[in-house]
Amino acid sequence: MNSRSAVFLYVVAFLLAGCAPRSDIDAKKTGAWAKSGVSKNASVQQLTDKDIFGNETTLAVTEEDIQAALEEDEFSVPLNSPVILVQSGSRAPETAMQQEMSKYYTVATFSGIPDRQKVISCTKDENGDVVAGENMNWMQALRYVGAKGHQKAIVVYQDMLQSGRYDPTTKTMMWSDYKNEKLTDATSLRYLVRFTLVDVATGEWSTWTPVNYEESVQATQTGKNDTDITEQHIVQLKQKTYAAAVKDLVKRYQ
Repeated sequence: MNSRSAVFLYVVAFLLAGCAPRSDIDAKKTGAWAKSGVSKNASVQQLTDKDIFGNETTLAVTEEDIQAALEEDEFSVPLNSPVILVQSGSRAPETAMQQEMSKYYTVATFSGIPDRQKVISCTKDENGDVVAGENMNWMQALRYVGAKGHQKAIVVYQDMLQSGRYDPTTKTMMWSDYKNEKLTDATSLRYLVRFTLVDVATGEWSTWTPVNYEESVQATQTGKNDTDITEQHIVQLKQKTYAAAVKDLVKRYQ
């Protein structure tokens, strides 16, 4: 490893530990991209809305702010743009999603497990003494990594697999998070995905949820046990969802 690579890896580690020099690239979002809160379910280590959007969801907003936002340029990520792909709660995005995104963009990946350290000594006062500094927002740190790598945008996706059963009383499907339960002919599956795209240079973002697919489980295949059936349906559903979602994403944002 040459010295330049070593320095860059050190900077990345330094950033994600929560400490970095302030840069002009984040000047526009200084007030909005504040430190993130600790997730209520820390064991899951999913990205929260505060990790992704900073404090923008809780800031006092005026009518003038809304009108100014409407006048901003439409968010876009041109074809073949270099992007960072992140799957919430995963060290790396699933291979199927990487393959679909790579058909349209130049993809680099990053961990979707946020660092929950709270306080780190990283700044000095006017006397040169080290003082305590708090973590910057997860997305702000990742934007800096993207800026160093000359990426156009950061694409974060949050996903959830659910199983459902038809309720004859209410005549509706009752959905709940899938927890590795045994699937039968009466079970349906759906895979929910939400994308958030963040412009590296400005911090502007757009979020979008594609229409999800729902599939009924057919457990009548010969020579297959319940485990095989379950895994097969999940893999097929994910692949179908990823292919359609990424295709729609490209149409929407190119």
